Amino acid sequence: MQFIKVSEDYFEDENLKGCEILLMSMLEDRMESSIQRPEFFDKKMGDHFVIYTREELSKKLGLNLGTITNMFKKLVNKGYLVVKHQFNGASKLFLPKFNHETNNDNVSSKIELPKSENFISNHRTKLNKQITDNTDNTCSRTNSSKDSNLTQKPDQNKVIQQAELDVIANSLVTKVHLPKQAVNIMKTFSFGDPKKLYAYAGLLFKAKSAVSKQAKNILNAQEALSFELNTDYQETLDTDLKRIIVSANKKTSQPDGYMMTSLMDMFQNKVNDYCIRDIESVL
Repeated sequence: MQFIKVSEDYFEDENLKGCEILLMSMLEDRMESSIQRPEFFDKKMGDHFVIYTREELSKKLGLNLGTITNMFKKLVNKGYLVVKHQFNGASKLFLPKFNHETNNDNVSSKIELPKSENFISNHRTKLNKQITDNTDNTCSRTNSSKDSNLTQKPDQNKVIQQAELDVIANSLVTKVHLPKQAVNIMKTFSFGDPKKLYAYAGLLFKAKSAVSKQAKNILNAQEALSFELNTDYQETLDTDLKRIIVSANKKTSQPDGYMMTSLMDMFQNKVNDYCIRDIESVL
């Protein structure tokens, strides 16, 4: 008899129905196999994926294809699922919130905005231990000036902060699927401060969520807000972020408020432009 593990986290989402929780559990069960096989790793997305057709799920769950399609759309909009269509093959299904735990020492690389303090604290503890373990014991050396220069340790705080910055930046690209160029802009203007990078990312997703609620009744608006589905983000998000961050720090004493307003304007324009193109393509 085969069993499927069901994550308790899904029951905390009151908007998920039982069949949707079961579908996600089936996808995660198959992902456990995918992560062991290199052919199920997408280099462009930087993540593993699942192949599970709607027909398979329809048969196993006893639901029609239309219901499965609507479930997919809901899970995509809620951030549980990313669908990458292929020209001549089954769609690749990515699970942004999937967390494979092989042992207790693993540190989750998922981004859970805006809990930056816990995220950074956990990585600081682990990275500090790694640096300490790898540092040579120099107590037996003499205290001469020459020996002191030879055994001088690097600034651990800077090393740790840079490592934290890299971990957060990598997670934003591989787990949240932000364009790498855009992450690099936020990283540059963080000036080596991991908390600053986290704050920028938090404002970005807060603004995106606010516009998503405003546009919930607009056809294709959620696709327009998707970093994976709307290719405009790959081309313009880094430029937009640079302009907004620079202006926020030059023009106002409250940069966070300015950034929030500017980011919402940016996402609203993305929805307008995307939906206009959709209308024009139908005409």
